[in-house]
Amino acid sequence: MRPADEHGSQRGPPSSLAIPILLCVIVFLITACGRHEFAGTVFEDAKPAAPIRGQNYDGALFDLASLIGDPVLLFFGYTFCPDICPLTMLELAAAKETLEREAPALGSDLKVVFVSVDPQRDSLARLKPYILAFDPRFYAVRVPETELEALKQGYGLYTGAAEGHSLDDEYYLLDHTSRVFLIDREGNWRALFSADVTAEALAADLKELLR
Repeated sequence: MRPADEHGSQRGPPSSLAIPILLCVIVFLITACGRHEFAGTVFEDAKPAAPIRGQNYDGALFDLASLIGDPVLLFFGYTFCPDICPLTMLELAAAKETLEREAPALGSDLKVVFVSVDPQRDSLARLKPYILAFDPRFYAVRVPETELEALKQGYGLYTGAAEGHSLDDEYYLLDHTSRVFLIDREGNWRALFSADVTAEALAADLKELLR
């Protein structure tokens, strides 16, 4: 005879649907807890990165297309930038070091490219010590001034003299778009990060996106 509950009613066996439903809930919770939350904006549709051609800090010709096969972190800035650019480059260097420890194959393949949006002042001689301060394996690229506008259009960049400054001054500051682009091994835009992304968050996203 079935045991009665406190109200005198008898408990029947669990519904045949109860166990499968419970298992589904458990699986959902496990999946939700393990889901990676991206720090950057991830692009699902493959779109080839716009071309970049110029000179690396060592004088060698640079062509972004030559890096297809390796993932690339791409940042646009200028060497006279007092804050955002050097801080972002430090995080990119730290992210590469993190990946070299935690995902050696990915860390070894990852390329970091700094492209100057101030070719008027950023000569190769100035780019060299700047990039060496972060990592001598990084690229520091100068594009000809005549090609700067096409480059800005290709990547949706804005640059202009900061308030109170003029490009005719000997020393000026620039307002500029500060984003880090991730280009995958196929040469497509894969993700976009804010300039204040941390090395930890960036490395975690790259391990998830490029595994």
